[in-house]
Amino acid sequence: MIFSKRVRAVFQNDRDKIDLPFFSGFPKNSCRGASIFLGYLLNARFPDSMVELIHGSNRYKNEHHYWLEVDGYIFDITADQFDQFSSPIYASLANPLQAYFSVIERSCVTKSYMGYALEETLKSDILRNLNVLLSSCKMPF
Repeated sequence: MIFSKRVRAVFQNDRDKIDLPFFSGFPKNSCRGASIFLGYLLNARFPDSMVELIHGSNRYKNEHHYWLEVDGYIFDITADQFDQFSSPIYASLANPLQAYFSVIERSCVTKSYMGYALEETLKSDILRNLNVLLSSCKMPF
């Protein structure tokens, strides 16, 4: 949970330095990239954990949302993009957004990272940049 909060703080504070689609408006419309990169970093740091990317859809409004499940706990660091939430979701047993977004796909975060439509060099650069930003993150956690 602490590591996820650090990553979220870096995404929030340095969104203009992170070369991911739609990230300048983080957390709005950046749930896929944020979830994939957080998941990849979590998987690297905690290799014995099961980290899954969850893709949800609201079939009535043609809206999509992504979040993570880590060892059965919900991590949605962009939940606050929705009006009914004032903060991200860290290590929750239930996802209140699941009432709005039905799960349509679960995938291993490593597989999702590999299939993410960005050039491999750019993904590596983003990971390197995130690790540098994380190492200099001056947060109380």
